[in-house]
Amino acid sequence: MPPTDLAAAARPPSQYLDRIAVRDGTRVFIIPVAKLDYVEAQDDYVALTTEGKKHLKQQTISSLESALDPSRFLRIHRSYIVNLERVVKVEPYAKDTHVAVLTNGTQLPVSRSGYARLRAFLDR
Repeated sequence: MPPTDLAAAARPPSQYLDRIAVRDGTRVFIIPVAKLDYVEAQDDYVALTTEGKKHLKQQTISSLESALDPSRFLRIHRSYIVNLERVVKVEPYAKDTHVAVLTNGTQLPVSRSGYARLRAFLDR
């Protein structure tokens, strides 16, 4: 079992990440989860976007998804997890596809299953 899965298994169910440490050479950035706009998968890495900056971290998007609070973060696409507090609107993009528009104007693709999850969350 990879160490990230072990950490997730050891974490009590109500205990989600409130900060993420990202190493950049010799420096370590601590990103408060509340300031995270969205996460984008890039092969074996995730790009964490916060306050207009992207930080790369070697981690899979699914392991990060399980460590984030599902009431605040939602997987809207195979490659994207969004902070629900940053979503301003969801617009139709093309036939059967949508985009989520964030507070800073960023547009993220929303898959069909991601749209269904987003609708279920917003309808609550």
